[in-house]
Amino acid sequence: MSGPARISLAGPEDVRMRPLAKILDRKLFPPDSVIFNQGDAAEKAYMILRGEVDISAVNKNGKMVHLTTLRTGQAFGEMALLVRRPRSATAKTKTACELLTISKAQLEEKMKALDPLMKLWVETLAERILAATRSAE
Repeated sequence: MSGPARISLAGPEDVRMRPLAKILDRKLFPPDSVIFNQGDAAEKAYMILRGEVDISAVNKNGKMVHLTTLRTGQAFGEMALLVRRPRSATAKTKTACELLTISKAQLEEKMKALDPLMKLWVETLAERILAATRSAE
């Protein structure tokens, strides 16, 4: 399987989404809206309730390269929050989107609540994914 893992979500009416919809903010974005730019400080991560988001990045040659298109049920923007680094890519809406957002503070609070082993595991995996992504560029 290639690309981000797909989480099966039908939308905010999905029973599994009800707890998230109660604690996370919803944001609407029109088509062709930049959600964040490569190099920006990471303040939020996102889950797509409806719509499509294009992820792109400037490569070593200075050319903007399309990396993937994310769809309903997929999450993005979490890596920069987990590794506390600037955004490694640009996210732009392809269609009108409804997104759930989790703030940096909310994610940090959830990470603090993790068992120390699980916290170390998540942070290590995030660093490995980031290193693998950078070496593939």
